[in-house]
Formats: sequence, C-alpha cells, structure tokens
Amino acid sequence: MKATKPSAKTYHETVFDKKKHLSYRCIAEDSYQEQMEQLVEPYLRQRISNGTMDGLYYEFYEHPSPKATIVISFGFTESCEKYHELIYYMHREGYQAAVIEHRGHGKSLREVNDLQLVHVEDFSQYVDDLHRFVQTIVRPKAGNLPLYLYAHSMGGCIGTLYLEQHPGVFKKAVLNAPMLGIFIGSTPDLVARFLCRGAITFGKKKKKLFTMKDFDPQEPFANSAGDSPARHNYYQKLRRENSAYRTNCATYNWAYQALRAGKRAIAPKHAAHIQIPVLLFQAANDTFVRAKEQDLFLSRIENGRKIIVDSRHEINRMTSDRLEAYLAEIFEFYQAGY
Repeated sequence: MKATKPSAKTYHETVFDKKKHLSYRCIAEDSYQEQMEQLVEPYLRQRISNGTMDGLYYEFYEHPSPKATIVISFGFTESCEKYHELIYYMHREGYQAAVIEHRGHGKSLREVNDLQLVHVEDFSQYVDDLHRFVQTIVRPKAGNLPLYLYAHSMGGCIGTLYLEQHPGVFKKAVLNAPMLGIFIGSTPDLVARFLCRGAITFGKKKKKLFTMKDFDPQEPFANSAGDSPARHNYYQKLRRENSAYRTNCATYNWAYQALRAGKRAIAPKHAAHIQIPVLLFQAANDTFVRAKEQDLFLSRIENGRKIIVDSRHEINRMTSDRLEAYLAEIFEFYQAGY
C-alpha cells in the first residue's frame, strides 16, 4: 500500500501592522550614533557578563527581575556588537539576553586565516556550539525561567535545526528572515551544489565563493540589507575600526553546507519535531533568502505564524518608527500566555 503524505498544517499569516508601538521610543535616526555611544553602550557595559567557551565568544546580560531569557542566534557575517541595540530593548522590556558569536565570526575561533572568510565544516557544528552554550552558560544563569529563541537569517537556519534536534529547551521562537532557502547569486540550487562540490573536490574547500565580494569599508547604504541608513552607517564604522567584524565572504564549503542545512531544516520528518509556538517574520523585499522554503517550513510545524514585512532582509534594522511596531509584535508574542 502506498504511504500517504502528512497533510500540510494551516498557519496564521498577517501583514505587518505599522500602528503598533512600544511604551517608549526607539533610538531616533537623526541622533543614532550619539545615542548608541552615550546611552545604549554604557547601559549594556554595566550589565554584561562576557567570556569565551571552547574558543567561542559570548555575552550575557542579566536582569534583576527577568521575565525570561532570550537567546540570540545571529546571521551570516554578523557579531554580538550588531545586536546591542536589540539587546538594549530586550533588557528594557524585562528580559535577560544571551548571544554567542558563531564559529568563524567576530571574536570566536576561525578555521581560516583570512578574517573576511566564513568557513564551517558542517552546520551541525553551529548547532552543537549553540547547545553547549545553552546548557553550560545560559541555563545556569536563567534558572527555572523559560528560554526563548530569537534567530536571524543563518542563525534562523541554525535555530530551526536546534529546535528540531533539542525539543523542549525553548518555549517559544522568533525566526527573523530565516535562511531556509538561500540565493547563491542567480544560480539555481542544483547547479550551485554541483559547482560548490566540484570546487571542494579540486581543493577549494576553504577558498572564497565566486559570487562573494571582499569587505568594502565604504559600502553605500543602497547595497546594504537593511532599511535604516543610520544603523548601516554606525555598524560600518564599527567594522572599519575592528577587523574581527569584517567577515564578508563564504567559502565554497560554507555555501555547500548552507544549501544542505536548509533542505534538512524544512524536511517534514524534522519539522514535525517542533511543537512550540513559532513567529516567523518574512521580508517582502528579501534578496538573500527565499520565501518559498519559509512557507513550506511553516506548513510542516504544529504552531506557526507568519508576519510579512515590507522590508529588506534585515527586518530588525528598519527605521525607528517601523522598528517600534516590529518589537511590539515580538514582545507581545513572547509575553502571551506567560
């Protein structure tokens, strides 16, 4: 008898509501650098507990009376520093925040000498790193309070794999433009896998992927992945000042493993393990990751919801007026049923 396929689950889909807002204002665009340097960074420095775990740099921000602890899994070529503004808002909202710099990023260990290159042997390493971080650093500090996940892009793929492999650790998850299907330039996946596999076979495993460009210290805002010029300019300044933040290119093996990891993450037999509430933000103007795989994933989990945002890939780096509505959605989701 022919086996029947599991029926697709219905998930709730809404368009971004720009009218929602927080009880406080986000940092203003016209004084962004000044407020980051004089308000946000000093605030966080007073609350940070940082260190390294097996060569991986992490930051933890304790709260005197936390509602829960949010673990951040960031995206390709990013760093803890890029999430300081978001961590500031999380802390003000009553949450502890924890973030680890994935291997090959920021101050964490590298497998290649060129600081611009991101290399990994297999995405399972990212998942294992995250699990050790949660178990050895985060859980002892969080106590019996719930753990929530916030994961962006590549970190969304890592986070999805984590939820599938370690059910029960997180109570809720926000996936922000998760990398479940990736654009390798304009190359179709099948061709991209073939090209990457061929390059790896011929000794280019740790060489720069042909579609990638080196870090541009003067990268114009028009080429960025976000919608806020102020946020783009501020982080570009940090990257110019610190070589650890200049990761900008994938190796052939990273790209090959990323394609494999996305397929693995949305496979029905794996997605079925996710029973917790998942809120997925999808960027309508995304040129880095595809919506198709995000929708497939949502149709295969038990409790998913999607919000479509008229934004580029980095939804979490919109202009301040729209960022407020985005954050209000996130905190409302985390708080519901608490």
